[in-house]
Amino acid sequence: MPPPDFTSPLIFKTFNTIPSTAASPPSPSETYYLLAEIKENLSLTRPTLICSDLSSTSFALTWSDLHASPHASDVDFKALGLKKGNCVLLPNAKRTDSSDEVKQGKVVIPGGKDEWQGKSGLRVIPGKLEKVVEVGQDWEFVIEEGEGKCGSCGKEGREEELAKCTGCRGVGYCSKECQVKGWTEGGHKSTCKIIKTFKEIWP
Repeated sequence: MPPPDFTSPLIFKTFNTIPSTAASPPSPSETYYLLAEIKENLSLTRPTLICSDLSSTSFALTWSDLHASPHASDVDFKALGLKKGNCVLLPNAKRTDSSDEVKQGKVVIPGGKDEWQGKSGLRVIPGKLEKVVEVGQDWEFVIEEGEGKCGSCGKEGREEELAKCTGCRGVGYCSKECQVKGWTEGGHKSTCKIIKTFKEIWP
């Protein structure tokens, strides 16, 4: 299944366009996503990540069961892939707006470090926001229309004759030379893990 339309603001919303915690829950049939890049780990007394969305709006990402603690900075976010430069994908997220009590708008994930995805379905996409969006927008051209073609030189051939990338299983090559060229010159090195994660999220 291909990923959703990355150009649709109704599917990929920004922090300011997702519902607030005070709003009614979305329809069960409605699925939207908040996609953002992790910019900074500000875990001092509470595990907190600062993220930037598609509109460059910053917000905090926290966990409901990770309460204030002097050991908050001990949570190993990097081991979970939650590190600077990677992206988070949050289905049907809700925002808590900034106020006198809350200095910065935030999204709270239900759960703690032992179930860090909580019930939110949070996923980590290993790549910067610009590259993640690029892969999503080019999916039909690169993956679907690319079937039966070498991902480097474009040579056509039967799908079984092409050697699939062992990392993402999404791009095929007609020769070892083309595979190396596609990795180093064709940019697959920066998209391989993103493609693999997309295929896991939207199988």
